[in-house]
Amino acid sequence: MRSLEVVFVAVPVSQQRKLSQRSGNICAFPDCGLLLTAQGTEEEPVVVLGEMAHIVAESPNGPRGDSPLTAEERNRYENLILLCNQHHQLIDSDGAIAKYTVERLLAMKEDHEKRVERRLAGRSNVQDELPTMVNSTVFSNVLPVTQMPRYVYGAPCLAGKEGDVRPEGTSTGVMTPFILREGWLWAFQNLRDDSGPFAAFVDRSATERFGTREWWADPDKHQWYVALLNRSLNKLTGRLGLRLDRDHHRYYFEPDEAGVERSVVYRPLNKDKAKRSVVWQPKKKATGEARNYWLHRAVSLRFFLINSSQWCLSIRPELRVTSDGFESIEAKHVGRQVTRKKSRLFNYDLLAEVQFWRDFLGRSGPRIGFPFGEGQSLVISTSLSSGQVRWPGIPPEHDMPFKNVDYVDDLFTWGEAESLGEDDEAGHVLDDELGGQGVIVG
Repeated sequence: MRSLEVVFVAVPVSQQRKLSQRSGNICAFPDCGLLLTAQGTEEEPVVVLGEMAHIVAESPNGPRGDSPLTAEERNRYENLILLCNQHHQLIDSDGAIAKYTVERLLAMKEDHEKRVERRLAGRSNVQDELPTMVNSTVFSNVLPVTQMPRYVYGAPCLAGKEGDVRPEGTSTGVMTPFILREGWLWAFQNLRDDSGPFAAFVDRSATERFGTREWWADPDKHQWYVALLNRSLNKLTGRLGLRLDRDHHRYYFEPDEAGVERSVVYRPLNKDKAKRSVVWQPKKKATGEARNYWLHRAVSLRFFLINSSQWCLSIRPELRVTSDGFESIEAKHVGRQVTRKKSRLFNYDLLAEVQFWRDFLGRSGPRIGFPFGEGQSLVISTSLSSGQVRWPGIPPEHDMPFKNVDYVDDLFTWGEAESLGEDDEAGHVLDDELGGQGVIVG
């Protein structure tokens, strides 16, 4: 019998050899340490267990495949990581792709290859070097949703298209997100109300109401519900002065006026107040000369359901590049530079970016509120999800304190919370009005 071989057709042999040598025949996944060749039988003396995994997928339709990298660049050493079969399947599984991002895999690859280089230089035995384990609190880029609207309302739409629907007559601060699907308008407002914001655009007598949990469990309605949540985000970010980049599904800062850089005040990790540039024109270090592009802080926000009843909002910091502060530059011209900048955001730097966005979106408060009126509201806690882990830790230069973990209510935020949380009585009124249909969501 022949020995078992792993064949990588599209990856040049020189790139395979470079990756294998730099990886030291060891799986690059943290704390795995599996040797990627094993002793076999007399007939099959060597078994190869390693797999060359693509960081940005080889195909645009694959895991992490949305990237400006060319087909050739996707099959080069820089975009490959050597893993065992188990961890290769893990990083590409549907439930883990959001966790194992391009940035995280690049950092994993770099850390592993540095460890291999240090060990080979000292000629130490890999299995003899056991790291000292420490207990740490690890923060994520995920915010928990603490309250969802109880109901979704639908009614036949009298308007031809979404652009013809212009909600009106709402109280100050009330948000009116809506979608049109299959000829019906769907919203969080009671569409039977003759004084409601959509009264002029729907057949109020045909209004139907659904409990939100009912929609979460239905694959099609689930997507509609996420679309409503995204429209709510559009309302929030618009009020905060952010622009929507529809092509890349992210929100970004724009300059207040042409040619003028912009900054905002926020609460950083360990201070009460600081100023951060959100639109700026980078300068060359050697000469101080302005470069021919502008950078804009941007963020990708995504709602997802982690179990039958718990929603979360993920915050993914991004960068937008323009030629003059307004005109976008094609991704193929800037993709590699932006990916390189993001790949250098390790631990504390990335946490600082997430902190900026949760502080800005929450206006330095303990929650982000979306008031829809009549007791209907969406509330997101600005406390980052966290957990305790026992692990080797991180380098001292990245192991820095994080003091502003939680925000404390003041009179203003407490009053705002009261207005968002007054849904018990309103829920009973709505039950009576529509005959008790739907499911109550706590």
